Amino acid sequence: MVFEVGRIRALTFDCYGTLIDWDKGMRAALSEVKGLAGCDVERLLRDREQAEHELLAGPYRIYSGILGDSLRSAAGAQGRTLAYGEILGFVNTMNRWPPFPDTGKAILRLAVTYPLAILSNVETKVLEASVKKIGAHFVALITAEDLHSYKPAPKHWEAALKRLHRPADQVLHVAGSLFHDIRPAQALGITTAWINRRGEPVPDDVDPRTVFPDLTRLAAALLGPAD
Repeated sequence: MVFEVGRIRALTFDCYGTLIDWDKGMRAALSEVKGLAGCDVERLLRDREQAEHELLAGPYRIYSGILGDSLRSAAGAQGRTLAYGEILGFVNTMNRWPPFPDTGKAILRLAVTYPLAILSNVETKVLEASVKKIGAHFVALITAEDLHSYKPAPKHWEAALKRLHRPADQVLHVAGSLFHDIRPAQALGITTAWINRRGEPVPDDVDPRTVFPDLTRLAAALLGPAD
């Protein structure tokens, strides 16, 4: 679905992988876990992500527990058994993960024109710490902890539309994950912008005109080039 700039009245964002550098933060956190020394990091990342997808589809649990259990599962696939303290230390790094270099400036530009909200699967206190690093105002922070539901389920977007007082066709959802965000938002009739920071191939069900390499390019598409 191609977005018409003139119709957009509000923006919603995923946070981790879109505003906050998930890959950099995750890799740094894993490097601090002594029990993972010498493991296949790329396999670990893939296995952890798959384990998380399966856990998110189950009954609601706090995200820190899901994050820790996904790491335990991925480590176990390589014959590693992690101590509780190692898993807790890994989980507790998340609120320190850095924003992408373009995030702060682009979000400040967009906030002048649009009300902004974040839709995230993490706990509220973790998201609040990350938002402080971004340094911009969001009118709503909607978390899985609030809703007891995880994206890609629809409750985040349903809550956002109520909080923003906007119909779906006036909202642009901005995210880096096709699985968690882009496809489920589109299924609800919400226009999307995929921030393809990893440079992945664009699948057939995503219009290339709605794909941007970073938030700077998105802001330019919505507002024109920065001065």
